[in-house]
Amino acid sequence: MKQKELSHLEQEVMDIVWELKQASIRDVLNKISKDRQLAYNTIGTILTRLENKGLVIKKEGDGSYLYKPKISKESYGKAIIDGFMQRVIHSFGKTAISSFAESIDKLPVEEREELLRMLEKHDTNK
Repeated sequence: MKQKELSHLEQEVMDIVWELKQASIRDVLNKISKDRQLAYNTIGTILTRLENKGLVIKKEGDGSYLYKPKISKESYGKAIIDGFMQRVIHSFGKTAISSFAESIDKLPVEEREELLRMLEKHDTNK
């Protein structure tokens, strides 16, 4: 599934919906307004955009709409990373792969070992 990347505010709102499992506009506004002041309508618009992008489902609640994630954070992240990697490899070929391989050396040992295990697990040439 091709997934569009989110704006900073869309990502922030989506993170709140994932965290709460379901949220009203007011729930999101209360959580986000701890960091900054946004209008109720702004949050409503962002949630509508997320619904149009297929990331949330809108349901009638007790006097307000509730928004539930339609896709898990993990699935969304995987779709974004897969698309990004394909674009980078398509555009830069061996340079991108070489740069990725070099960046593995900069990871902490535990993360590097985990990544190498994952690469080994997904090696289809064995």
